[in-house]
Amino acid sequence: APAILGVILLVGAIWVVRSEFRHLRIEDIAKAIHAVPLPALVRAGIFTVLAYGVLTLYDFLGTIYAGRKVPYSRVAFASFCAYALSHNLGFSALSGAAVRYRLYALWGLTPSQIGKLVAFCSLTFGLGGMVLGAIILFFEPTAVPLIGTRFPVQLLNIFGAILLGIVIIYITIARIVRRFQLFGHSIELPGIRMAILQVLLATADVAVTAAIFYALLPEEESLTFLRFLAVYVVAYSAGLAATLPGGIGVFDSAMLLGLAPYVEPPAVVSAILIFRLYYYVIPLFLAATLFALNEVLLRARPLLYPA
Repeated sequence: APAILGVILLVGAIWVVRSEFRHLRIEDIAKAIHAVPLPALVRAGIFTVLAYGVLTLYDFLGTIYAGRKVPYSRVAFASFCAYALSHNLGFSALSGAAVRYRLYALWGLTPSQIGKLVAFCSLTFGLGGMVLGAIILFFEPTAVPLIGTRFPVQLLNIFGAILLGIVIIYITIARIVRRFQLFGHSIELPGIRMAILQVLLATADVAVTAAIFYALLPEEESLTFLRFLAVYVVAYSAGLAATLPGGIGVFDSAMLLGLAPYVEPPAVVSAILIFRLYYYVIPLFLAATLFALNEVLLRARPLLYPA
């Protein structure tokens, strides 16, 4: 089912990009890129560092939840490598998990503990998306692409209440039920403090990552940050659902469609290109280099320090 959904979304993305790019010229896109002011590039860079910094806290809390606290320096290294690689490779549940397994196993975590950590990180991101989705559906429901103007506002408010209700139920269960059985496996939930931290952290993560893109767009009075978030959350969710590397094509076409009422297409494309450079390409090269150096050092250690 995920593979079929990915193909459907990719085909739709190709159609959207084809129709949008038919009226675009390379010269217009290049002009829009050069028009991005230096302060905006600096702000986007700062938000990028903050975004990856927040992601390291996912892993840090995850190690505590798994019952094996790891020094933050190691957690930050594992988190950065895992997220930078999984963002670009797609299938983050597998690619990010493989990187984490390789590193955390070296630091003494058992497969069960690593599994709990990976599950914790995956769940945390979903909670943030639901919180922001609820806020958007309460305060800016008409800004949601495709459905915002096609469904009654009251219905969208109800859907927002459902999303918020799921988060509240999760926090409540974490407070009341600490352990339960699922398919013969014992599942331990984090306590209420950890659950609340998950929600706050994930909400901050999505908002800061969206701020990278928002900083690269030309100022437009009608495009508030909350309206932009409505477009970004839908586009990013579609990219994740497609399980394509970086949501390539799907995320981009959704942003083009969603921002069309506010920003000219060349400016959107320039923001997409710089956003991908900041959030995907540069971290990928850094993470790949660091991960490779770590592997080289691990293999060289027995030669340098023979038993």
